[in-house]
Amino acid sequence: MRFILFLSLGCLFIGLQTTIFQALPKWIGVPNLLFLLIIFIALRASITQGVLLMMIWGTIMGVLSGYFSGLYTIAYLLIFVIVKALAMGLSIDEINHQPPIVALSFLLANGIIYIFSSMLASSSLTPWLWGEILQRLLIITILVIPAHKMFSLLWDIGINNEDNGLPTIFRSKQGNRRRTVRR
Repeated sequence: MRFILFLSLGCLFIGLQTTIFQALPKWIGVPNLLFLLIIFIALRASITQGVLLMMIWGTIMGVLSGYFSGLYTIAYLLIFVIVKALAMGLSIDEINHQPPIVALSFLLANGIIYIFSSMLASSSLTPWLWGEILQRLLIITILVIPAHKMFSLLWDIGINNEDNGLPTIFRSKQGNRRRTVRR
C-alpha cells in the first residue's frame, strides 16, 4: 500500500512538474516537489523500495523531459545512495537537517545532470543559469518543512499494512514454513 501510494504521488509530481508548473511565469519559479519526495524516501524507506522508486521515477522523468535516456535515473539513484548513506552513518534528525540536505542534494543533482549532458552533447543542452538554479533552490528549501509534514502523514497512513507496500516478489515470508510431525 505504502509503495503504491508513494509511487502514485511521485508520478503525480512528475506530471505537475512537466505540465502545469512549466506554464507558470518565470519570476514565480518551478517548484520541484519530486525532489523533496526523493529526499524523504531516502530518509525513511528501505533500500529496496527506494531504489525501485528512484529507477521508476528517473525513467519517467527522463522520458518526459530528459535530453538523454537514463540521465535522471542516474542522478536520482546517486542522490538516494548518498542521502541514505548519510542517514545510516550519521545521527540525522530528519526535520532539522532536511533543509540543508535538500539544498546540497539539489545542487549536486543539477550538477550531475549538467556535467553528463555537457559531456554527451557537443553543445550543452542544459544551460547552467545561477539565477534560475538559486530560485528553484530557495523554493524547495522553503517547501521542505510543509512537504515533510505531508509525507510523514502519508507514511503513517501506510504503516498499518503488514507488507509495507512492497510488490509481491519483495515481501518477506511470514510464519512457520516447517511442518511439525507428531509421533
